[in-house]
Amino acid sequence: REHARTLAAFAALYKTILAILKGTRRYLQQSCCGEENGGDGDRGGLMRSLGRIIVMTLVGSSSPNTGTTMPQSSSNPGLPENPRHALIAGAIGGYAVWGRYSSVNYQIVLYLTSRIIVGGLALARERGMPPFSAKMLNFDRSYRLAAAVVWGVVMVLFEEYPHVLHPSLKRSMDEIYRFLPPWLSGGDGDGGGDNAASVEAPPGVSVQARPPPSRLETKNWPY
Repeated sequence: REHARTLAAFAALYKTILAILKGTRRYLQQSCCGEENGGDGDRGGLMRSLGRIIVMTLVGSSSPNTGTTMPQSSSNPGLPENPRHALIAGAIGGYAVWGRYSSVNYQIVLYLTSRIIVGGLALARERGMPPFSAKMLNFDRSYRLAAAVVWGVVMVLFEEYPHVLHPSLKRSMDEIYRFLPPWLSGGDGDGGGDNAASVEAPPGVSVQARPPPSRLETKNWPY
């Protein structure tokens, strides 16, 4: 429910900003045409022209050679005319809407981050950018390499800097890699408890009792 409300607010703000950018561009184009016919040369007119140039750089019309203009963008105010419009509107909407921290918003931002990375790599391969365009880097091989890097890095973080991992991820990894199961620790089925420390550990294996749960501190950085 929270996600639906946030997504609706972002969509409304995004399309509103696109309409404003499109209207601003058309207004500035008309103003520039009028000044070319009868503009003055004073300092104020020069500053206004400089301001229009800066704004037009941000909201300027799209190039017909880029192939990025949507066919219906001129008739639909809610569609971007060029990638800059989408970037500006998306950034403002992301800051104003998704920038308000909540567990749901945070998970959405993390999900989109991974999607952006995968999409960027696919675009680099499509554009023929080395080394991503190499034929040997097919999906199966690339996925195996990505899995190797991800799991290698996360295990290093867990072993050396566990405090930087998300608390739920750290707890799960503690259960798997730090604590002995009840059938090994001699526990009664409650995860080992204090009985884990009373069982003689095999050579080279350190038996660690389950620590008491600590309060999660999410005010500084939620990970």
